[in-house]
Amino acid sequence: MSMETLEIKERQQDVVLDGREICIVDDDELCRAQVSLLLGQKKMRVVEAGDTGQLLEALDQRMPDCILLDYNLVSENGLFVLERLRKIYPVLAPIVMVSADETQKTAIQAFRAGVTDFVSKRNLKVDELSGAIRRALSLRLRDEARISEVDRLRRHARFDDLTGLLQKNAFEQRLELIAESARRLKRRCGIVAFHVTRISEVQDRFGIIATDRVLRAFGQKLKDIAKSTELCGVWDRGTFVRIIDMDAAPAAFAELAKRQAEQMAMDFDIAAAHLSLSVISAHALYPDDGNTISSLIDTLNSRLNAERDGFNLNEASSSDWVQLPSSQSDNSETERRRDTRARTLKPGRIYLSDLNSTIDCTIRNLSSGGAGVRLLGPMAIPEFFNLKVSDNGAIRKVRKRWHVNNDLGVEFISESSS
Repeated sequence: MSMETLEIKERQQDVVLDGREICIVDDDELCRAQVSLLLGQKKMRVVEAGDTGQLLEALDQRMPDCILLDYNLVSENGLFVLERLRKIYPVLAPIVMVSADETQKTAIQAFRAGVTDFVSKRNLKVDELSGAIRRALSLRLRDEARISEVDRLRRHARFDDLTGLLQKNAFEQRLELIAESARRLKRRCGIVAFHVTRISEVQDRFGIIATDRVLRAFGQKLKDIAKSTELCGVWDRGTFVRIIDMDAAPAAFAELAKRQAEQMAMDFDIAAAHLSLSVISAHALYPDDGNTISSLIDTLNSRLNAERDGFNLNEASSSDWVQLPSSQSDNSETERRRDTRARTLKPGRIYLSDLNSTIDCTIRNLSSGGAGVRLLGPMAIPEFFNLKVSDNGAIRKVRKRWHVNNDLGVEFISESSS
């Protein structure tokens, strides 16, 4: 038996079920009543949900300690419900899947989807059910302990594990030493911050792994530009800093910061899309902009925030910064554009279920063959639906070609082909 298995068993013994809140999601009222009765024997509190709507209402009020989710709901599959929940709630209670289907294939699908445990509905017993809940809670406690320890180690680490640059605390300590040296020698030194524009959009559209790749590349670019004797660090996610230990006039220092920001701009090919990412910069010079480290950093942050606001308000920054190839396979999460695409930003509306259900959206790009659509939030969209562009536009039948987070690309379907 491994040490990890022993650790989990020890944690299970420490988990107290008395007073725990469990949410039962099942469209069978009799089944919910049976499970509720079993959990009551262990003094657990129960919240019942007969469908996804009731579940979302319950979770919006309060997140339970554990969710018992039926695999086969009348309206939708439990795995699909789980996928929706993960998109809506960053911190989700552990999921125990309950199903009348005892096949190995169903259980494997459930575990691959990320459920903590799988319990059969047939001959459901209180010890089996409470044991699954106890295991789910103990695993959550283990994961929380690991995350807490990783966060503690990162806070005390000197170097960023992604880029190899100095962490913020270590960087500030070195800045203090350099500023003290400049104070004694009665000379200047400065700090420059470089922020990668649209880095949050990269993460929203392409995910954390792609974002890490981008940040790693920018960190390496900064090290290549900086002198070997200069210190570089990570301020926050997407923002890098550099100490320039030179006795330069304010105008010369500002020009140096601007020139280096231009050198930092990079292009990336990610998920069949081409990204052009620029860098905005801000600087603070000691002692002109602050004679203490805290005042110097305050000036730097203020200027960087102003640069960010200016970039966001700039009309040029609102154009489509992701260039997608015009021909991709059907399975690619990119557009297949045969016609020239117009840059646009128009209100739109998605019609589902024979026009009975509607979803507001934004039309970001438009051509005679299709359009780019942005949703207001994460939601499931079928392959075929109807789309209306602007209030006075015609309702057209479309086919979904790709879907990434809140963005999707659609192809217009002619009446003859439909």
